[in-house]
Amino acid sequence: MCMVAGFALIISSCKKKDDVTEMSISVPAFEEEVDGRAYIDINDGNKFKWNANDEVVIYNLDNKESGNQSERAIFSTGASAEGQTRAQFSYNRGDVLSAKKYGYFVFYPSSKINEQNALDGDNYETFTVSATQKYTVVNGAPTTDPEGMAMACDLASVNGSFTLKHIFGNLRLKLKGTGKVTSIVVEDSKFNLSGTVSMKLHKVKMDKFTTAQNYFIAVDDPYANATFANYWNGFKSDLGYTTQGGGNTMTLDCGEEGVQLNNSSETHFFIGLRPGALKYGFKVYVYVDGNATPYLFDYTETNNLHYGIKAGINKGLSLAGIN
Repeated sequence: MCMVAGFALIISSCKKKDDVTEMSISVPAFEEEVDGRAYIDINDGNKFKWNANDEVVIYNLDNKESGNQSERAIFSTGASAEGQTRAQFSYNRGDVLSAKKYGYFVFYPSSKINEQNALDGDNYETFTVSATQKYTVVNGAPTTDPEGMAMACDLASVNGSFTLKHIFGNLRLKLKGTGKVTSIVVEDSKFNLSGTVSMKLHKVKMDKFTTAQNYFIAVDDPYANATFANYWNGFKSDLGYTTQGGGNTMTLDCGEEGVQLNNSSETHFFIGLRPGALKYGFKVYVYVDGNATPYLFDYTETNNLHYGIKAGINKGLSLAGIN
């Protein structure tokens, strides 16, 4: 599922055989939602920046169900991409992308696919969401582990500028205290937070994903809402959309050294989550060095419409007293 803004994608083709060999990509900032109002917070960890050796997958899709000639390649950044919001991606491995067939699809990060599994005649691709993310700091500021992110775009042409949209959002935990955090576990009351999802890529229309998510978030019980159910069931059938849940928890691993908190200012922890997560309630377990029992913050009995995860949005939650 995909949404939100600001991702310019320019792909240039070399003259020989129109092979696609390079693309220049900039990425969207996350929005921060506080009390239902959204604003761009570019000075506090919301700006995504590329690193050297970041990878995206680009597909040149054939829509024929027999004799499929779709192509899939991995493009990666070089050292000059480090810390940049816009970077040049070059062909790394996989199929050499020729002239456009039916349409293009771009996905980040490449680690969520299995490169050994070829696309079949229906262009089925399977994406894997791991149950663990790593506490990540870039240039001294905490940010989201790339494994906790997903961005994609369906493209009709490789000419001009394009917008790649966020698929996942963030739970942005803000902790105060004196303890050293070793890990944080988020437990969803209803939904799987890890597992796999498969779909026909040539049927992906990002605007439809956006519409489905907006319907889902807007009402208390979307599965009892005819507007959402009719729209989503039709789109899901067209996609051939299937999932296999891996579990309802997501763990943020803070490493062997842990993350030291303080009482004077909040320390931020970003956990990337699928859209719709937390809507029906959740718990947060904060594990601290030296404590056998984690701190438990229970949000299962509250109105969680405010906390329902939206693509490209940071949902802030302040937790104090971690000692």
